[in-house]
Amino acid sequence: MKDWIILALLCLVALIWWIRSRLGRISGRLPGRSHAKVVALLEEAGYEVLHARPRLTVQMEIDGTAYHFDLSCDLLAKKHGLLFLVKIRRDAGKGRLQSKQWRSNLLRDVLAFRTSGIVVVYPEKAKLQEVRFRM
Repeated sequence: MKDWIILALLCLVALIWWIRSRLGRISGRLPGRSHAKVVALLEEAGYEVLHARPRLTVQMEIDGTAYHFDLSCDLLAKKHGLLFLVKIRRDAGKGRLQSKQWRSNLLRDVLAFRTSGIVVVYPEKAKLQEVRFRM
């Protein structure tokens, strides 16, 4: 009987450690007044904003030498239990999301942050676009 209790406690500790390490890899702060309009648009659409300027530290190794760099985005939000990065586009007329440059950047961020997609917000138009990738 004691063995099962010890095993259950070890499994519980491992689960807690796994959840904390998964959530702890993305750092950020609470959204401020500068994001008020965007946060209101997202909340209207059913998103819950979790962080402003979420940042992820990435380690790259070249011939055994480690290099560190940060990836960041505008906001991190959640909807129906799924995480989404949020990009704010103030230059609504420049470039389409289907262009090679935008596709590459959006895909890189989705894979790095391990989110379900990206929500692109156009504050001037009060418009949202949800972008998801299927592989």
